[in-house]
Amino acid sequence: MFKKKILIGHSEDTVLAIIEHIEKSNIPFEIGFKDILKRSSKEYEAFYTVNVQKQYAKQVEAIVAQYVSQEDLKHLYKVEKKKSRKLERKEKALYLFAAFLYFIAVAAIEMGKSVGLDIVPSIGCAVLLMGGTFMTIKFYKAMKKESGDLRKINKKLMFFGIGIIIYAVSSFISVLRF
Repeated sequence: MFKKKILIGHSEDTVLAIIEHIEKSNIPFEIGFKDILKRSSKEYEAFYTVNVQKQYAKQVEAIVAQYVSQEDLKHLYKVEKKKSRKLERKEKALYLFAAFLYFIAVAAIEMGKSVGLDIVPSIGCAVLLMGGTFMTIKFYKAMKKESGDLRKINKKLMFFGIGIIIYAVSSFISVLRF
């Protein structure tokens, strides 16, 4: 029955005003979500759509245009979607990669210590030291470019890299003592 989806906004005040205007015009419609995007680690933002019949599409587009510009709204949606994807990638993938690298190197160091081989823990320490240095430099540069939650995530990952460096140095010192 409903054929056309029209993006009406993300601000609740604007969306409510548009919906009231459409209701006053006696146009049948359904409200839906285009997308729910992640703004920060704790906040989400919904982009609302109105589903209308094709015969009412022009009239609804005119009503929406009174409140928001479709071009600006579509541009804002694209920008927010890009930020949301970037935030989700930063939160998941990099922490998993860093943890994977860290635990493999730590396992190599501890196994080498228990067996009595000096070369395996030394290689593990070197890998940890290089990985920690790489992480610290990479996330420091990324932290300088970003703002808000992306900056906080990069700062945490940078400190994680510093922690890896400290662990690598202390493990290397303990390997040399044995």
